[in-house]
Amino acid sequence: MAYPNKEVKKGLVSTYKKVERDMGSTSSQLQVVWRYMQDDFIAQYQAYDQIIQKCYPNTGLQLDFTVKDLLSYFSSIAASH
Repeated sequence: MAYPNKEVKKGLVSTYKKVERDMGSTSSQLQVVWRYMQDDFIAQYQAYDQIIQKCYPNTGLQLDFTVKDLLSYFSSIAASH
C-alpha cells in the first residue's frame, strides 16, 4: 500500500496550497486550474488502472482509492479553502 487514501488526500491538499499561493487565493483562475488538475489526475488514475488490469488480469489488484474518492477529495479541498 504505497499510496493510501490519507496520503493521496494529503498530497492533494499540499498541491492545492502551492497553487493557491502561486496564483492568489482570490483568483478566479484558481478554480479553473484546480478543475483541470482534477480532470488530469483522474485521467492518469484511469490509465494506471487500465495498465494494472491488463498486466494482472483476474487478480483483483487495484489502487487503494477510487475515482469517487478522488472526486470527493478535490471537492472537499476546494470547498474548504
